[in-house]
Amino acid sequence: MNRIAFDGCEIFVSGGNVAWYNFARDIGPGKTRLDRFEEVFEEVSAHGGNTLRLWLHTDGGNTPEWDGHKVIGPGRGAVEDLHDILDLAHRHNVGLILCLWSFDMLRVSHGRTVTDRAHAILTDEEKRRFYFDNALIPMVEALQGHPAILAWEIFNEAEGMSEEFGWHMTRHVPMADIQSFVNQAAGAIRRTDPEAQVTTGAWSFYALTDILEDRNSANYYSDERLIAAGGDPEGTLDFYTVHYYDWAGTRLSPFHHDFEQWKLDKPLVVAEFYARDDIFGVSRENLYETLYRRGYAGALGWQWVDHVQGRDDNEASWPMILINMERLKSKYPDLSPKR
Repeated sequence: MNRIAFDGCEIFVSGGNVAWYNFARDIGPGKTRLDRFEEVFEEVSAHGGNTLRLWLHTDGGNTPEWDGHKVIGPGRGAVEDLHDILDLAHRHNVGLILCLWSFDMLRVSHGRTVTDRAHAILTDEEKRRFYFDNALIPMVEALQGHPAILAWEIFNEAEGMSEEFGWHMTRHVPMADIQSFVNQAAGAIRRTDPEAQVTTGAWSFYALTDILEDRNSANYYSDERLIAAGGDPEGTLDFYTVHYYDWAGTRLSPFHHDFEQWKLDKPLVVAEFYARDDIFGVSRENLYETLYRRGYAGALGWQWVDHVQGRDDNEASWPMILINMERLKSKYPDLSPKR
């Protein structure tokens, strides 16, 4: 079965998404609620989980620090805040997947100040290089070797801001620009910290497999395609992540197809899905075990903040995520790294 390297072990990633407490403002200027982060880390650990996914810049409204369209730093206090969060996670034996950006960076409702400068780093290699040199590389360098970092994730659902798949609420750029950014960001991370793992979060299998014949569908994140887009031979992923929601039915469901179905060359973590309901005949209590038995590398349900803040009528998902983690751990006690 596929596994992800973490803390000297090969693990099935079992946990959830934080994904934020204060959207796009958990690090950098403003207050970081370390008490709430410790609460969720303690809860995950107590229920047998080992991993959480945390969003960082997200839309770029708070971090990194900008001068016009030029990134000039990670953001005041961003590295220190993230280090504090990581220390808490490590205290509770929880690894973090650190997601840098989301499609929200081009969300029209966030205004032109946010989207213009985000559009610049996506499409202009000179502006992109300012981000790498002044924010990304300093962050990775400062946090290099922290035992709570499981991986750096470049994007959350970047396809939502693409010309090929994009949504009505976002400005759009070609997938080629997104691939180039992923490639060059991954290369920058890997050269700064050769031990770091890198991934990116695909919104569905439409952007992650070559077996589908739907328009524009392909594995945009294969080594070959990333290098062709961005030109960096070191800019590849260590594992894939994919998201699933019921709009995709059973045809694009990891709960209804084995990992081998997708013909992928790297381990695959299912990094977002609702756990509040059964999924087309798969009981909500058995979602994590289903992914485990079907050969995937991890299960991260969506999400803690909905539960604690009463968001999106999704309060019931988090308690079921905890149940799934606990049930999986009881059946497969070797899931978490041992120190």
